Amino acid sequence: MSRIGWLTCLAALTLFGVVGPASAATGGAGLVSAAAPKGIVEPTGHAVFTRTLRVGDHGVDVTTLQTWLGDVGMATPVTGSFDAVTKVAVVRFQIAKRLKPASGTVGDRTAAALLSAVQAISRTTGVSGASAISGGAIPGTAGGGLVFPLRPLSRVLAPGAWTLDQGIDIGSVNNACGPRVTEVAMADGTIVQEGIDGFGPDAPIIKVSDGPFAGRYIYYGHAAPALVPVGTAVTAGEPIAEIGCGDVGISSAPHVEIGISAPGGPPCCPGYQETSPAWYQVVLALYRQALK
Repeated sequence: MSRIGWLTCLAALTLFGVVGPASAATGGAGLVSAAAPKGIVEPTGHAVFTRTLRVGDHGVDVTTLQTWLGDVGMATPVTGSFDAVTKVAVVRFQIAKRLKPASGTVGDRTAAALLSAVQAISRTTGVSGASAISGGAIPGTAGGGLVFPLRPLSRVLAPGAWTLDQGIDIGSVNNACGPRVTEVAMADGTIVQEGIDGFGPDAPIIKVSDGPFAGRYIYYGHAAPALVPVGTAVTAGEPIAEIGCGDVGISSAPHVEIGISAPGGPPCCPGYQETSPAWYQVVLALYRQALK
């Protein structure tokens, strides 16, 4: 797979379900409603972020904002804290786009304009620099390569039902859970954590040991139970957990949210759609490979 930026596949949001920014505010999982078909994530009112962002705010939505500002040339440190430097970058962007007032506060108009600008850059270059997932091709399944995270494939909803959040929400046929759907290690690595706020007490995190994603972290939201303890070295394809039954973390239907950390970022979790659009392309390719 050629080098891609995470925003090159935002069109997938239209094709693969309605995505709402629930996780940006909760710091956790996509809120999958039992009443919403195909694992659709429920929108929360704002077009891009779940709130108006201003000086003093903190969170993954601020991290996303700072990443986007860097992508459009208004570089600011990605700290997750909306400080005076971030405000200056926002004001510069608002002036460049003739958004009035240029107050440094990010409401719906500024957020939408910023998202549109990053999309335009991504369409032109094919890469969103700070947010690119990988510089090379998707590795094969041998020698530390990646594998699709769920088995058996017959109990996994097709990509048309997947949605993008901090990671990728993937549901199961007829809400299958527990031993009926096993979560496997996507890569060789070590289980470094189990339990993530918003994703449940058993959600495992793997630190990848080799390949193009070495040093990055892959997390499995809404898993229960975990099948191997923290500290275990695992190989690609090894069972590590099951899809949790019932409400596991911030969720009302069985599914996994599979995500990857930002380059140089903490084990969990990336900002809302900071890595998930490009990660979607990786997971989709693995799904198609598994179908063969």
